[in-house]
Amino acid sequence: MNAACLTLVLPRSLEEQIVDHLLRHPEWVGSFTAYGVDGHGSPHSIATSAEQVRGRAGRVQLDILIDAAHALHLVSHLKRELPNADVAWRVCPVIACGDFS
Repeated sequence: MNAACLTLVLPRSLEEQIVDHLLRHPEWVGSFTAYGVDGHGSPHSIATSAEQVRGRAGRVQLDILIDAAHALHLVSHLKRELPNADVAWRVCPVIACGDFS
């Protein structure tokens, strides 16, 4: 496998929907992690009043181990499923990966 890391940064309200989608596509998606992050950027992307006061928005970041050949297919698929979603993404090569077992 020519490994890549597909990173998605999305509103917390979309987390369950996207995680469910990833779990339905094991042919594309390897292991992944999800964790809370703060998003900084344009004011219109900060949804709630509390976030506007803080100057950052609560987001979830998903880091997905994926075959590089499938990464853009998955992004295209998610864009079709969620055409107006506020989701940022990037694909980075993975030089090496594994576990200690």
